[in-house]
Amino acid sequence: MNNPMTRHTVPWKVILKSVLALCVLGFCMYGFEHSGEQYLSRLSAFVVEQGRVGIILFIAINAVATMFMVPQSVFTVMAGALFGWKFGTAWASVGMTIGATGSFFLARYGVRTWLRVKFQSNAIFGKMLRLSRSHPLHVISLSRLIPVIPFPLASYLLGVTEVRSLHFALLTWLCMLPETVFLASGGHLLHSGITKGHGSVELVIVLGVAAAILGVVVHRVKKHFLENEERD
Repeated sequence: MNNPMTRHTVPWKVILKSVLALCVLGFCMYGFEHSGEQYLSRLSAFVVEQGRVGIILFIAINAVATMFMVPQSVFTVMAGALFGWKFGTAWASVGMTIGATGSFFLARYGVRTWLRVKFQSNAIFGKMLRLSRSHPLHVISLSRLIPVIPFPLASYLLGVTEVRSLHFALLTWLCMLPETVFLASGGHLLHSGITKGHGSVELVIVLGVAAAILGVVVHRVKKHFLENEERD
């Protein structure tokens, strides 16, 4: 089986990508807090003071940044640090889904022809086009769960395929949820450790459960897709 959307991709690579993002952003957060005048703590307090305005602003910035192809992991970790893992997961998920859907519609009704020409010789894009006709739900799920191409770029390319917009939005939110919980929990844990000097057993458990679910979901989706492809 020589599938450009699934070869060289195993669940632990998805988790490793998320752990790497946490490490890099954790280092930046530590410097932000301890190299100045507790900027991280002050930023958190400022966001809390803004109430709903701060939430709406975060969601809007997250959505626009996703459309400009900024990695969503940055905002998900920051959401956990600023709002806690529960609300951080919610607001990051909303912003990311809105941004991804915006990219999808921009590709479908704005730059569809340009994208087709730009990626016409790309093997992964060709596979996405073919799968969108026979297995539209699978191609959405695979693009969200297996990091063959960056999440923001996949949103644009899916807009050129034949998948439906409602399916795209729902599966984007659902399939990215385990990774969102994992990154938001990591962001909350990093924030607690950096600003307060201690973590939380609850957060460590949530982090571990989210990582396990993420790995299982990626493995199951990949296996199910390969079995269906063999039957086809």
